[in-house]
This record gives sequence, C-alpha cells and structure tokens, in this order.
Amino acid sequence: MSGRPETLAIVTSDTLPYGYAQTISGVAQRARKAGMSSLICVLDRDDDDPVEQAVASVASHQPAGVVVIDYDALAHSVIPRIPEYLPVIDVGPPQSGESSGRPYVALDEYGGAYEVARHLIELGHTSIFVVAQPNNDPPERRSIGVFDALRDARLPIYPLVRCGSWEPSSGYRACKQLLEEYGELVTALVCPNDELALGAIRAIRDAGLSVPGDVSVTGFDGIPLAGVMTPTLTTLRQDFTTAGRTAVELLLRLLDRSGMASTPPEPITIASEFIRGESTAAPHPHRGLVRAAGA
Repeated sequence: MSGRPETLAIVTSDTLPYGYAQTISGVAQRARKAGMSSLICVLDRDDDDPVEQAVASVASHQPAGVVVIDYDALAHSVIPRIPEYLPVIDVGPPQSGESSGRPYVALDEYGGAYEVARHLIELGHTSIFVVAQPNNDPPERRSIGVFDALRDARLPIYPLVRCGSWEPSSGYRACKQLLEEYGELVTALVCPNDELALGAIRAIRDAGLSVPGDVSVTGFDGIPLAGVMTPTLTTLRQDFTTAGRTAVELLLRLLDRSGMASTPPEPITIASEFIRGESTAAPHPHRGLVRAAGA
C-alpha cells in the first residue's frame, strides 16, 4: 500500500435493498483487509443533477479508485462521467449486452433466469408468467432469460406485468392483476426478486389458491428469508458479497505500487446458484393451457 491513497469510493443509488447492501458489504470487507477505508456516495435522486454531485464528491476525496454498484440506469450513468485518471470497477454489467468500457464484475442474471424457467418447463408448466422489475432501462436480463427459455421450448410468451417497486406489496398487486386477467391459465409465476415473490404468494393465497398446488412461484437473489418461509422459495442465489469482494480484487490489480493504473484485468462473471424450494411443483391438472383448450 506504500504511496497509494488509502480510500476507496463506493458509488450506489441505494443502500437498503438486499443486493445493494450485500455488495457494499463485500466491497467494504475486502477494502478493509487491504488497509483501505471506504467512502460511500449515495446518488440523491432529489438533486437537480445527482450524477454531477456524486462525481464531484468522489473526486474531491482523491480516492485510490471507485467501485460503482451498477444495478440500475442512474448508477450506470455515473461511470462515463468519472475522470479517466480514477480507476473504476463496474459491478453488475454488461447492461443491455454492452459494457461500460471499464473493468467489471458481472452477476449472471440472464443465465440464472434461464435456469429458473427451464426448471418450470421441466416440471411440465406451459403457461409461465413474468413479473418484471420496476424499470426497463436498461432492459433487464432476468425477464429476457425467462423469455428466451420459453422461446427455445416453443411455449407462448404472455405480456409481463411491471412492478412499481421492489417491495412485496408491488409483487402482490402484480400477481393479483395476472390472476384477474388470466385466471386458470396461470400455473407458474417468475418474480425478479424474492421480496416480490413473497407478495405474489400472499396474493395467490388471498385468491383462495395454494402454492405450489395451484400456482408455482419463483424468486431471485436468495435472501435468507427464502429458506425459512412456508413454503420455502425456489430461487436463484446471487453471491453479492463475493461480487463486491471481487470488485476490490480487480481494483487492486489495476493499481501498481506507485498508485498508477496498470493493464486492465479481464472481467469476471459470477454464476448464480439454483435453489430448489417448496414453492414449485408440477402444474395442477385442471389449470393452464390444457384447461384453457377445453381438455
């Protein structure tokens, strides 16, 4: 660490959601192990130009480097405005299939979502519905992974329902809408995070149906609650903490003993872990496409 500034800047648009919090924790843990302190800069959406404010704040502290928690469009827009002299590691890309041009650590959201959809297809589901994340800028990889799996299986793709937030109440409303619009056609529901899945399960029960007897539900992220709820949730565990730690590892590779940037490291993709819970099962024989076709 000789001659190197000992502060690492973390830029994020949020700190409360599970994925954001765990990634920040991983960054801070690995930075501390390297003898670096962490400065967290949260983008304030109430500012006239939150990106400009964040970049100015980060640059004023002269950090050794910057880790951007690139889980949404606002955070992604920060990266090209960070001065070139500051080493940056991007956690979360490539967005829309394109990287920011900076070294990055990617979470395999697309592959995980494809695996979840394949699991439902192998159980026999033919009418799988998607609850989508709050924004589509850039296009979310979780919905795309599900739709590609459906296309590969030559199954119908129904209009998704986009949530207003990542909160369980939004998942409740989205699922309620799907059940009201499609009724017995719905046999499986894919949610983009576990909290939304919890809300969806409540909506299914309030409709007088059971999980997974009538409707199977999957989540994403693998929060601790997913493994102790009833039923336990089928989900994709994303190792956010490892993503954060790995981002610091890449940053350390960027820096030589004089604190100057060296050859950029290759990007790293962290695989998701499929967790089979109790919330998925074979479709009910009297629901789905078979019933809709008059069988």
